[in-house]
Amino acid sequence: MNNKTLSLLLAALVALPFAAQAQLPSLKNLPGLGALGSSKSDSGNVTGQNDALVRGYVAANKDVLLANALMAESLGLKDQAATARATAEALTDGATKGNLEDSNKAVSASTEAVAAEIAKSPKLDAQSKATYQSGLAKLAQGLLKYVNLRQPAQSFATGLKDASPMVLPKLQSGAYIVGQLPNGISNVATSVKNASAFAKSNDIPVPPDATQALAAL
Repeated sequence: MNNKTLSLLLAALVALPFAAQAQLPSLKNLPGLGALGSSKSDSGNVTGQNDALVRGYVAANKDVLLANALMAESLGLKDQAATARATAEALTDGATKGNLEDSNKAVSASTEAVAAEIAKSPKLDAQSKATYQSGLAKLAQGLLKYVNLRQPAQSFATGLKDASPMVLPKLQSGAYIVGQLPNGISNVATSVKNASAFAKSNDIPVPPDATQALAAL
C-alpha cells in the first residue's frame, strides 16, 4: 500500500460512521489494497497500537488542558480555566474519536484565550507568576508527550496495511490521531514559545521542561 492509498484509508476511517464501516466490503477486493492480513495476531497488534496511541494522546491533551487552565487562572480568565480543567478531568483512556474532537476544540479555545490575554501584556503579582510558571511547565510536558507519539503514530499507520476489515471500525480514534498529531505538535510548540517569551518579559523563570520540549522538535 502506497502513502496515497494509506492516506485515503485514514481519511475514510475518520469520516465514516461506525455503522457504515461495519458494512464495508472486504478490503481485499478493493483496487490497490492487495491482500490485507486478517489474522488474529495482526488484528490484535493494530488494535493494541490504537489503544496505546489513544492513551498517549489523552495524556498529552490532559497536560495541555491543565496547563491552559493554570495559565488562564493566572491571567484572571476564571471561566476559561474552569472549562479547560473540567474537560481534562472528563477525558479518559477509552476516549472515542468524538471525545478526542471535543477535547481538541477545548484545547484550541483555551489556547486562544490565553494567547489573546498574553498579547495585552498584563502585569502579574507574585502568586500569579508562580501559577503561570506551573502552567508553562505542564504545557511543555504536554508538548513532549505529543512529540513522543510520532513513532507510535507512524507504526500504527503502517499497521493498518495488515489490519483485518473486521477491526477497522475500532480504529477510528487512532486514525484521527494520526491525522491530527502534526498540527497538534506545531500548535502546542507555538504556544510554548509564546508563553516562554511572555515569561521572560515578566521576570518569570522559564521551566527547564520548556527548553527541553522545544529542543525535541
